[in-house]
Order: sequence, then C-alpha cells, then structure tokens
Amino acid sequence: MNNLNKIILGNFLIEKGSFKKWRFVTVLFVMAVIMIFSSHLVDKKIISIADVKYEISILESEFLENRKTVMELRMESNVLSFMKERKIKSSINPPNKIIVK
Repeated sequence: MNNLNKIILGNFLIEKGSFKKWRFVTVLFVMAVIMIFSSHLVDKKIISIADVKYEISILESEFLENRKTVMELRMESNVLSFMKERKIKSSINPPNKIIVK
C-alpha cells in the first residue's frame, strides 16, 4: 500500500536517484506525442482518400451521362432528323471506293 501511495502522489519522482525515472517518463511522453502526431496524419490521409473517392464517383456519373448523350446523338434516327432540318437527303447510290496506286 505504501508503494501505491508513492506512485499516486508522485513521490517516486522527487526522491534521490530519480533521474532515471525522469528519463523514462520523458521517453514515454515523447513516444505519446509521436503516436498522436502519426494518428493525426493518418486521419488526414483517410479524409483526403474519402474526398478523392467522392470526386471519382462524380466524374464517373458525368462520364456515363455524356456517353449516353453521345449515343443518342449518333443514333441514325437523330442523324436523319438533323439532316432533314438542313434539307440534306441521303444518297441513293452507295459511295465508290477510290484506289490510289
């Protein structure tokens, strides 16, 4: 019980020859600070990864919307309607292949 009181009251740090104990406490404090700092760095990286994943999902949805729009514009019926607006008719004769020697 006496040793427990010394530890709780901190008497072991002010006794003679307590320099080694102070060094140990200092090492523990430095290690705790390093551990806290590294956990903060990890938290920052996790947050930045979450932000990048969110941006990727937005870009993927934009890509899908644009691909859908392009597919609709390339449909033959849409092309024919655009050509009718410009009064261009499709050719009756197929195109001729030109071979250059």
